[in-house]
Parts: sequence; C-alpha cells; structure tokens
Amino acid sequence: MPHVTQPEIAAWCADYLRRTLKLPDGPIDVNAEFPSLGLDSAESVFLVSAIEDWLGLELASDTALEHPTIAQLANFIADRLDTLTLRT
Repeated sequence: MPHVTQPEIAAWCADYLRRTLKLPDGPIDVNAEFPSLGLDSAESVFLVSAIEDWLGLELASDTALEHPTIAQLANFIADRLDTLTLRT
C-alpha cells in the first residue's frame, strides 16, 4: 500500500473530478460539497472505486457520501492509511 499524504489524496481527487466531470482547468474548492461540483451519488461510487484501485484500499461504497468534500474525503482516507500502516 503506497504512502500518500492528505494533500496528495486531495490533489488526486481534484484531478479525477476535473477529468470525470469535465470541470474547467484551475483550482477546485476542496471544501465544496460533491453535488455542487456536479458529482451525483452514482458517480461517487465510481470515485470511491477509483480510489480503491489507486491505493489498494477497501472502502465502503458510500464513503464519498459520508465525507462529502474533497478535504473531508482526503482526511478520512489519509487517516485510514495511517491506521493501516500502524498495524503492519
């Protein structure tokens, strides 16, 4: 499992959303809720699946709904990775 930081996860999520939702280039507000960026519940499952593939991490399918901003999601995943790293 790769060691990635919260800012790296946030940047990856922003890039994913920019490509997937065809958002304009430029900064994305990491504190904006996903629906305001155009991400619906079905697409949030794809986001979580892409994160799982990227990090080799198992997450609940509703993780993006439970952590509805890039910042919240990145914090949750970084904490989860840190916890898993401590166990190994």
